[in-house]
Amino acid sequence: MVQVKRTSVRNAILDSARDLFSERGYHGTTLLDIADVAGTGVSSLYSYFPSKIHLLYAVFEPWYKDAFARLEARVDALKEPREKLRCILLGIWRDIPNENIGLANSHMEALTSADPRARKPTPLLRWTEERLLVLLQRAIPNDPRRPINYDLVPNLLMMAYDGFVINRRLNDLRDIEALVDTMCDIILGPDATRR
Repeated sequence: MVQVKRTSVRNAILDSARDLFSERGYHGTTLLDIADVAGTGVSSLYSYFPSKIHLLYAVFEPWYKDAFARLEARVDALKEPREKLRCILLGIWRDIPNENIGLANSHMEALTSADPRARKPTPLLRWTEERLLVLLQRAIPNDPRRPINYDLVPNLLMMAYDGFVINRRLNDLRDIEALVDTMCDIILGPDATRR
């Protein structure tokens, strides 16, 4: 018998998955839990999403892209390079994860336990790095005395994001603002205008 896909069922699955991943984490949430809260059977989940990690990405990616768009708007409203860079770094290392730390942690849990032979469900990291590259190029003035290979910086910043999310889960709350100021000094030079 062919399964008929309905928007209302898909939305109920997404809503329950978002709530459960946010509250219980990726490993603490089962497909049975999601199906029960959505009012459907586990087999129905598979007609909408091929796996648990695909379901997570269906919840995580729109939330993350929306949060990133808000970060871009905040950065674009600023004038000074240091202000812009601080906003970018605080945004990706602190503000976006803190909007829904449970969902951010679920993403980390899913990636650390994923089959290394499998590909990620979407190219979200590449999307993020491309957007970050543009933000950084607009934020940081080109100084021929201090050339920066912008192509590599977004990957480094996102690896730090992963670490901050994981450490936040373990209540290892470093002074992110001090770390951001240090990174601004490294990238812009200590002579750049401080906040």
